[in-house]
Order: sequence, then structure tokens, then C-alpha cells
Amino acid sequence: MCVIILLILCVVGAIGCTMWLRSFENFPVPYLPFAVDAAYEGMLTFWTYIIILQVMIPLSLYVTIELCKILQVYHIHNNLELYDADTNKQTECRAMNITEELGQIQHIFSDKTGTLTENKMIFRRCVVNGADYNHPPSELEKLYAKPGAPAPPLIPNETLQDDLQRLAGVGGGAYLTPHAQCIQEFLIVLAICNTVIVSAAPHRDLMNASGIIEMHQANNSPATGPTPSTLKHLRPRAKLVTTTTTSTTIINGVPPAGTMALPTDRYTRLAESRSVTPSPPPNLLFAMPAQAHQPTLSPISSSPESTPNSESPSPPLKSKALSNSISPTGRAKAVINSKITSIATFLNAKTHGKRMKIDQTKTQTIYRTADGRPLYEAESPDELALVNAAYSYDCCLLNRSPNHILVSMPTASATLEYEILKILPFDSSRKCMSIVVRQTGTQEIVLYTKGADSSIMPVLAPCTPNSPEALLREQTQQQLDRYAREGLRILVMAKRSLNAADYTDWWARHQEIEMSLENRERRLRDSFANLESNLTLLGATGIEDRLQDGVPETIASLISAGISVWVLTGDKPETAINIAYSAKLFTQQMELIKLTARSRDAAETAINFYLTEMRNAKAANSTGYSLAPRCKPRALVVDGKTLTFILDPKSKLTLPFLKLAKGCASVLCCRSTPLQKAYLVKVVKEELNLRTLAIGDGANDVSMIQMADVGVGISGQEGMQAVMASDFTLSRFRYLERLLLSHGYWCYDRLARMILYFFYKNAAFVFLIFWYQLYCGFSGSVMMDQMYLMLYNLLFTSLPPLAIGVYDNRVPEELLLKNPYLYKNGRLGLAYRPHDFWVILLDALYQSLVIFFVTLCAYAESEVGIWEFGTTITASCLFANLVHCCIEIRSWTVLHVLSIAISLALFYIFSVVYNSMCVNCFGLPSTYWVIFKCFASPVHWLVIMLSTVVAVLPRLVFRTVRISMCPDDSTKVILQSKRERSRGEGLLVTWSRSTSASSIYRIADYGSKNQIINTIT
Repeated sequence: MCVIILLILCVVGAIGCTMWLRSFENFPVPYLPFAVDAAYEGMLTFWTYIIILQVMIPLSLYVTIELCKILQVYHIHNNLELYDADTNKQTECRAMNITEELGQIQHIFSDKTGTLTENKMIFRRCVVNGADYNHPPSELEKLYAKPGAPAPPLIPNETLQDDLQRLAGVGGGAYLTPHAQCIQEFLIVLAICNTVIVSAAPHRDLMNASGIIEMHQANNSPATGPTPSTLKHLRPRAKLVTTTTTSTTIINGVPPAGTMALPTDRYTRLAESRSVTPSPPPNLLFAMPAQAHQPTLSPISSSPESTPNSESPSPPLKSKALSNSISPTGRAKAVINSKITSIATFLNAKTHGKRMKIDQTKTQTIYRTADGRPLYEAESPDELALVNAAYSYDCCLLNRSPNHILVSMPTASATLEYEILKILPFDSSRKCMSIVVRQTGTQEIVLYTKGADSSIMPVLAPCTPNSPEALLREQTQQQLDRYAREGLRILVMAKRSLNAADYTDWWARHQEIEMSLENRERRLRDSFANLESNLTLLGATGIEDRLQDGVPETIASLISAGISVWVLTGDKPETAINIAYSAKLFTQQMELIKLTARSRDAAETAINFYLTEMRNAKAANSTGYSLAPRCKPRALVVDGKTLTFILDPKSKLTLPFLKLAKGCASVLCCRSTPLQKAYLVKVVKEELNLRTLAIGDGANDVSMIQMADVGVGISGQEGMQAVMASDFTLSRFRYLERLLLSHGYWCYDRLARMILYFFYKNAAFVFLIFWYQLYCGFSGSVMMDQMYLMLYNLLFTSLPPLAIGVYDNRVPEELLLKNPYLYKNGRLGLAYRPHDFWVILLDALYQSLVIFFVTLCAYAESEVGIWEFGTTITASCLFANLVHCCIEIRSWTVLHVLSIAISLALFYIFSVVYNSMCVNCFGLPSTYWVIFKCFASPVHWLVIMLSTVVAVLPRLVFRTVRISMCPDDSTKVILQSKRERSRGEGLLVTWSRSTSASSIYRIADYGSKNQIINTIT
């Protein structure tokens, strides 16, 4: 728009120049060459005006905006109210140029686990073989309530422990009851169906949250072990238990885990935890010859190695056929058997006296925490909670490598060794994870699976309706529904026994699929589904993940601010709805709309039905006959299956769904996948043209965060992927309220008013130059010195806009948080509307007319020079701009006063120095001593005062009348706050329980209570 205005002014000036010159064609001027082409001169004048009026395009505005945003980011980053002392983390701004978007958010998309919740998983309930076992909260949990603290240790259920003790008393591998066998297999699933590793040393990241590598221990020798002081620094409450033997295993020149340096050990364990489990070929019945050399196995590395002290090296194979017959599975089996046969006794499994006996052939370092349990490291808190729960019942994961797992059981001298055949990792479409293992002793191959109930229950083996298995599943499902109503996270455990032939056939087909390129992803899913079928139900768990402090209040404030909050979670609907009510995403006053369709037609019917209901309620409300239930605010619940139909472009249900969601205060999406989260953000942003914010803490939230206009990452326990992909980083969800309602409001309001002020002062300055063209024949002459033209925006008026854009608070922070509805100022774009630009432009036009013609009239018929005339106009314009700025400032600080004072000082100091020292500088016309003539002229000062008052008086009157007659919400809140403070100033209210009377005293006389102002009985 500024470009269009500039072009209009230049075209008018060029036409005026042409007309002026043509008016003298018949009246030649004596002694002056006048043989010029008027049209040609008009064209040249057009480009002259482009140069002298280019201030109309506020190029310096871009620099000012960037400076404002940088300083706004600085203040957000250093706000102590956004600092979390428990985690020692503060808010980080990773994007420097979107601070104003924090004040315009209309939709928030939030993950649940780790974002709204603590991500501190507590094993609360489990159901095994239809029997429910509760683990209620204990007093011990209060010691672990601090944010950032680990999950509290689990106190075993006495009933379940009694069943295990009866199981432990049975020898010979026999089971007391089928229920006891089911319990043992349930605990085995908890212990091994995961990616948890047993650490040989505590892990400590070398890179901090800011991306800086901190080398806490410089160690050049790889054989140097951790010192006691280092171990104490890494984990003060832990202890290191080391068993020594006669030999030490050295692998490829690297010392064993107990003697190697911590950084090397850390990266070795990291490589192991991220390695892909090797999948053996189907030669399952292979047996290693007895004379073959059996290599040892590192406690943290799964590759076979030879001990330097070995007395008999491995003999060469005698034939190529024998070489081909030794499969990787056989070699892995030999490694495991070698490992197992060398073990006769184990370390202490628990502090209460459970002994495990290990006969080791090498040094092994096992790290244990203060309570005696091994140190487990997991990819997710869920897996860690399950492994710790199994440990609480004496089912201890002792060792894990890419090839084998070692588990101790509560039975006497029971140690189970498993060879890992295949791991089927978790993915968002299957919603489950599986592991195929072979028990070393029995050679039994078993598939263990854990996952969502919606994924496991449908693939259980078929059974007759009234069979005991059907009754067991019905009892388990009832318990799962109960867990969901309590807001617990549900995982179902199942197994499938496989014979060697079936697994061999599946493995051959799967290998072929893995090497194919056509439809590989779909065929892999089908292959996994083929194996994860006909399962036997073992049990289920209910894990509690508590809400973070301040989450309900934060969500309630955001909804009160008019922001639509969407929570996207992978939990089942019952669990998610329970959490939604706890987090105040839903309230009892809301009308709950549920979309749980199993077909495209059913989804369309449900959406159209609710849309019709909403239209009818709106029509009835407009006629005054609305029913109370129809007037309730609405909340929408939709599951992942329905989202699949809605988000399918072919279904054409996306827009109707968005219309339905737009009429709801909050939306809850259950069983949603990461891709569905990202696509929901995309369609809301593009189809509804709304400003979106996505907040999450894990890698599955990265696509959603990157798709939103503003991405916020929570620096929690799910890694740094979400943080690295985000624009802003918070340590807790509750800080989002202050970030949006306070800083977001300020950033948007400040920038909007600063930009309007910038347009105003530039337009007023340009109009002054244009009015002068009426009196110089549109020649392109300027009455101001060229240095003033260059420095007016760059120096003289640069600080006041910066002060407004960074430090001006329209509403104090406490009032913004107390009145969230004020956020609509930015959400609805009220601070900068299209007509505001034209109002500012008209104001600049009026002020320029006043300044120019008041000065022109004051110097009429005088001998004032062009530079004195121009200096007076420049000074008058500067004073008018600064007074206008004073009217726009809402909260005066020292910085605001300094910006005004420094602007005036810079103008006059530069004028004095320039006019007194520069007689003929830069080839410009001389303005020597002009400013001193102005100082000595009373007309100069009278013109400045008169033109400034007349120019800004209409704006002052308009602002006063508007605040008095029709104040906006921000003004009302400020005035109400001032009235409340003045009404209660110096007063103290007391109440007597015995007399049921309340008295109001002046604080100064409260000690003597001599002056009672009022008593209410």
C-alpha cells in the first residue's frame, strides 16, 4: 500500500511539473534558456520524486522489527517466571522472527503423554488370568513427587506375592496351578518384551540441552577406569558392584566394561542399544560340534570374541560343506551356551537376600542403584515401569545383548536363558511390539507380544463363546474398561507358541519381503500380522501417568482465552476422556459429542447428524426459544479409526468434520498416529486459515510440531527430537499460559502499534515535502537539508518506535493472566485492522497540513531563507511525532523517557555540530549557522509550539473521549484494577468467630485498633 501511495504522489508531482512548464511556453523568461520538453522534464521529475519521497516506503521498519523481535526473545528467555528450578531449565526461543505469532494463536494441538502428564510411569494395576492385582499409592511415592525425580519403587501386591511364593516352593520345573504358570509367563513378558538394557555404568550425556559438549573427564588412556570420585559425581546414591575372576577379557584391544574409560563405555552401550537385532536364518535344529571352539561374550557386546588366555584356539573347518552348515543362528547359540555354561553363580538380585550364583571366566562390572536393583536404561518410561514391576516380583532382567537375554525367576535356582530370534519393533499402525525367543534349555520358540488392547484383543486365537477362555477374555475386558475409566494407560500381554517348522517358513518368507522393493512397507506389515495372530492372552497392565502441576488451570485459561484446544493421544477413548476431565479439557457443563464410526458411511452420517443439531440449536437460540442443553458448550471426541475415514481425501469428510470441530470448545483425538496428528494440523491451518500451535515432547510429535505455525517442544524424558524441531522450548506445560497470554499478547500488541506509528511518522514527513512542491513549481526541490532527509528515520526518530515495540505494556502481566479473554486482542487481530492504516494515514495527512501551513503563514512576507524554513518544519514535525508517541505509550518507564529525550538531543546536537562546522560538506548546499538563527528567532519556537499542539490535539481529544465513553476491554480491566486498589488502600478486614462480626481497620491504626471505620454484624 505504501508503494501505491508513493507512486500516486510521484505521478501527481510529474503531472504538476509538466503542467507548470507548459504554462510558460507562450511566456518565455528573459535571459533563461527555456527550450525544454515539458513531457520529458515531467518524466525526469517522476524519478526525482521517487528519490526524495522514498521515505514513504519504510525500509528501516524491517530493521526496527527485527531488533524488536530480538529484544522480545531476550526478555522471554530471561523471564524468571518461565524458569523451572526443579529441572534447572528455562524457556528457549529457537526462532527469532515469530514472536508476534504467539499472540495470534487460535488452535492449540497438544500431545498428552509427557506433555500434559509427568511421563513418570507408575505401575498401578494388572490383571493376570482374569484376577486383578492392585498397587495403591504408598507413602513412599511422596518422596518421589518432585518433578524430574525417578518413578518410585513398586510395593508388591501381597496376593500376587503369595502366589509367587507358592510357585517358588515347587521344584523340578512343575507348576502348582495353571494360574501360577500364567503369572510366570506374564512376568517374563514384562521383563523381556522391550528394548531395555542392563547398564554396566550409569549413562551421562556429554551434550547438554544447548548442544554444547561438556567433557567432564579428559582421559586419554583407554585402560583408565572410572575413579571413585567420578562415580560419586555421576550418581551419588549408587554403588558399583564388581566381581573378580582369574582372567580378563579384552575385545579387539579394548578393555572390558569394568576397566574401560567412561566415555568409551557410554558410546559402546549406546551403539548396542540402537543396534538392530540380527535375525538368524531358519536353521533352528543346528547343534555346534563339541570340539568346536566356543567364544566368550562381552557383557555389553554380542559379537563372539576369543580370550587372549585361551589354551586351545579354534580349529579350522575341515570342509566347505561344514562351513556352510554353520549358520549365524548356530554360532549365536554356541556363544550363548558358552556364556551360560560358564555361569555358576550370580550377583545378589535384591537386598533382601535373594542370591544368584555365577561362575564367571572374566571380569564383569554390574552397576546397581542404592536399593540394590540393576540400573536399567529404556527408550520409554513405559518399558522401564514394566521391567521394574517384574523386578519387584523377583523376575529380574540380568543381562541383555542383541543375541540373548538372561532372566532370573523367583523359583529356586531358576535362571532362564533366551536366544533372541527376531524383534518386531513397535510402530504406530500396529500399536504393538513383539519378540520371538527360544529358551535355551527346552528349545521352545515363543512369540511374546505387548500392545494396545485394540490391537491385541482382535488377534487372539478363536474360542467358543462359553468356554473358559472366552470367560477369561470377558473378565479381562471388564478390568480394562475399569482401568480406562480410572485414566490408566493400558497394555495387553499375549503369547504364541511356535514350532520350528512354522517359524522357519515364516522366516524364509519374511527375508524375501525384506529384500524386495515393491510394496515393501505394506508386505512387511502383513508379514508381522501373520506372525502376530492366534495369540493366547496372558494379562494386562494399567500404568498411571499423572498430570503435571498446573495443567488443568493452564488449559482452562487457554479455553477462556478463546483458543480451541485439541489433545491428540494414542490412548484408548475411555482413558483419554478421563484424563480430559482431569485436565479440564472437558467440563461437566459441556455437551460431549463422540465420533466412533467403523465405516465411511457411518462417519458421514454421524457428522451430518451433529451438524444438523448444531444448526438447529443456533437457529433456536437466535429466536429466543433455545433449550438449556442445546446452549451448552460442546466437546468433540473422535477415535483413530474414524479419523482414517475423515482424513481420506476421497471421502470428502474433512470439511464437514472441520465445521463440526469449529463449533466445539475442545477436541480429543484418541488412538491417533503421528501422521494423523500432522495431517490434522495441516488441514486446520490450510482449510480454516487459522493460526496454529503444536506442542509435544517426543519424536512422534516432530511432524506435528513442524507442520504448525508455532512449534513448542517440551524438554522431558522422550529425548531432544521435539525440542530440536520446535520454535520455543518449555520445561513444563504450565508455562504455555504465560508464554501466550502474557508474552504473546505483549509481542503482538507492541509490534502492531509500533508498525502503525512507523507508518504515521514516515507519511507525515513525506507529505511535508509534497506540500512544498505546490510552491516550487513541482521542481523536485526540497526545503530540508539532505542530511536531515537521510537521518530523520535513521537517527532522530529511531528510538521511540523501538521503546514501544519492546517495553510498552498495554496491560500488566497479572491482569492478563487473571483475565484470559483479553487475548482476543491478538487472536482476532484487533490491534492492527485494515482501517487502522487509513486512520493513521489521515492523521499524518492532517498533521502535515497543520505543520506546513502554520509555518508558511508564520513566515509569510518575511525574508526567511529556504533552509531556515525547512529546519523549522523539520523541528515541528519531530516534536509532533514525539508528542504523538507520548500519547501512544501506555506504560511509562525510564526507557521511554530516555528514547524521547535522546531523540531531541540527537537532533539538536547534530544540527549544532553540522551547521557550525560544515560550510560546504559532501557537495551539498551550505546550511552554515542556520540552526543558530532559528534559536534566536521567537517565530521558530512559537511555530513549533503552535503547530505541535494543533497537530496532535485531535488525537488527544479522540483518545480521551474514547476511553471515557466506550473503553475497550483492556481499558476496562485497567480502570477496574485501579478502582479496586484505591478502594482497599490502607484498609484491613478482620472477622471475629465468637461475635460473627467483621471489622475494617486502617492499617496505620491496626496495632491499637482505635479507629474502626465500619462494622458489619
